[in-house]
Amino acid sequence: MSFWWRPLLFVLALGLLALILTTGGNAGNGWMLFAAGLLIYLIYQLRQLSRLSAWLASAERPPLSSDGLWGDAFYRLEKLLRARQGAQQKTAADLEQMLEATRSLPDGVVILDQDNRIVWLNAAAERLLGLSPKRDLGQFVLYLLRNSRFVEWLMSEDLARTLTLDSPSAREHTLSLQIVPLPRLQKMLVARDITELARVEAMRRDFVANVSHELRTPITVILGFLEAFEDMPDAEPGEFRKHIPLMREQSERIRRLIDDLLALAKLESEPDAKDETVDMPVLARRLADEAETLSQGRHRISLGLDCRARLIGNSQELYSALANLVTNAVRYTPAGGQIGIRWSMADNGSASFSVADTGEGIEALHLPRLTERFYRVDRGRSRASGGTGLGLAIVKHVLQRHQARLKIDSTVGKGSTFTAQFPPERVIPEPTMPAEEA
Repeated sequence: MSFWWRPLLFVLALGLLALILTTGGNAGNGWMLFAAGLLIYLIYQLRQLSRLSAWLASAERPPLSSDGLWGDAFYRLEKLLRARQGAQQKTAADLEQMLEATRSLPDGVVILDQDNRIVWLNAAAERLLGLSPKRDLGQFVLYLLRNSRFVEWLMSEDLARTLTLDSPSAREHTLSLQIVPLPRLQKMLVARDITELARVEAMRRDFVANVSHELRTPITVILGFLEAFEDMPDAEPGEFRKHIPLMREQSERIRRLIDDLLALAKLESEPDAKDETVDMPVLARRLADEAETLSQGRHRISLGLDCRARLIGNSQELYSALANLVTNAVRYTPAGGQIGIRWSMADNGSASFSVADTGEGIEALHLPRLTERFYRVDRGRSRASGGTGLGLAIVKHVLQRHQARLKIDSTVGKGSTFTAQFPPERVIPEPTMPAEEA
């Protein structure tokens, strides 16, 4: 509600009263009354203005109250300031929330001014770039990150180009740096940890190189024989036949490698295994029989079935993985050695399939890398045994799909034990035997 007419009414009333007194012969008293009234009115206005000024200067700003035009002005001004304070508080809260989110980012963030001085940085930048918010704020970033490639990249101001380099504070980490422009000529330096991506890319390159190397040798052997046969048009058939076993061996090596590559590709492309009930005692007996066939009497093979528990899983995948463990034991155990296959169940409900041999054993430094593709402890011995270098990689993928893990225990000169440990939720406990069967 507006009260703009009240001051005007007060002045008109004073003027009318002074006019009446002047008309009645008291001109001096009339004008003195008018002047005194205006003075009182002016003092009142100055007092209200002083109250307003003190209120604006106060940090607490207690509520103001008055009547008339000043009361209306006080009310509207106080309402406006409350609304502005609320907006400022919301903006400050949003800004703090944004800063807190930026502080928690896994990527390093450094705010630089137009002179490349550090304005702000988060915890990830402290970890990845070796910077300190207490020590380095206001410092030139080029003085702190002394790398010629970084200096050249930052000074070029090419926003479309990223820079890959090792972390200054942790050399085992690889970083990808990017510049993002900000208002007021500032810029944001973003450091992303791409160590895992770099490792995967290195694995991909090694994988391609290893596959090419594994295929090159047998193909070279086969092509060599074919070229030799081509240069001997009048050779006796017997000359050809004596080379056929070696050509067949190399062809079989290529086939095994391709089969293992296809198996790995299938495991990686299919997200989940199709579960069924797998009779593990039956599967263990089958694997023991196949080990006897592969060994051809050169080893003493034993089978221990400590339980009749079954598994929930994919029978084809489990057979492929566990057969790799058994086949490796036969291949790498010298003649006259022992191979023990065992299926057992622990008190906590988990179950284990283990293959123990009395082979040469494996040094501890090789154990963490045995499940890598094409990793071999002894390349010459592995190729001589017919291995592709992918068997344990297949075992690892299959077990991961069944929430299981591979445990490897080995002692040089005594032998190795490979154990596939399955969690309780994958195990169907041993069925109760009928009384007459017991």
